[in-house]
Order: sequence, then C-alpha cells, then structure tokens
Amino acid sequence: MDLDFKIDTGETVAEIKAREEAEREAKRHVNYGEYTTDADTLLLLAALIQCEAGGEAYEGQVAVGAVVMNRVRSPAYPDSIHGVIYASGQFTPAMSGKVNRVYESGRIYESCIRAAEEALSGVSNVGDLTHFRRVNGREGLVIGNHVFY
Repeated sequence: MDLDFKIDTGETVAEIKAREEAEREAKRHVNYGEYTTDADTLLLLAALIQCEAGGEAYEGQVAVGAVVMNRVRSPAYPDSIHGVIYASGQFTPAMSGKVNRVYESGRIYESCIRAAEEALSGVSNVGDLTHFRRVNGREGLVIGNHVFY
C-alpha cells in the first residue's frame, strides 16, 4: 500500500466559503425558458413589479418577476400571469387596486418593464422560490429590502 501525502493541496476555510457561495449563486441564477405572452400581460407584470419593488434595485425587480413566473410554472398556483397576480390573498397591490391603477396610467418605470421582459425570458435570480416579503429579520435569500423563500 502506498500513501501519498501532499502538503498545501487542501482548501482553506476562506476558499471553502467562497466555493460554497459560488455554488449557491449558481443555483440561484437559472433560465427556465421563455414564456410567450402578449404586450398587455407584459405590462401587467411590470405594473406588479413596480408596485412591489419599484423602489428596489433592478436585481430586486427581476426577483419579483421571477417569483411570479415560478408560480406560473408551479402546479400549486394558477397557470397564468393574470391568475397568479390576482390570486386571492397573494399580492396586496393587486387586491387593493394599485396594480390596476399603475397599469391603466401607463406610467410604468422602464426598469420594471425590462425586469418583466427578463422574467418572461425565463431568467430567475431566485431559483425556484415562490414567495417574498419585507426582510424584518426573516430567513431566506435577501435581495434589497425583500427576503425570498
């Protein structure tokens, strides 16, 4: 039996942490494939993104769009963007009428439209997560002021 011992070939704690973070990051950024829809549905999604994350960085806006699309793909939710957005008790701005007001005004931020387009193209920066809320010390993937879970 031959044993071969090599010094300095292992990972440092810092290297292990960096590798693990890179692996987590790779799982977060996925592309599920394009979801084809009409311009009105794109703007509806953008209006929801604006209501939920209009004041967040672009990454947070894409994350909200990704949550909606993850729900569309999930058998636990309606299979349309409209159905997901207006599902009972899910998105407060949809229930209060704010999404409709933003949509009907036509004053939707360009960044929210781009985020909706990116989410519709299949991009997800939250993996397959289907929920988010204000951070307030909660566990999960934190992007801006929201935690995704």
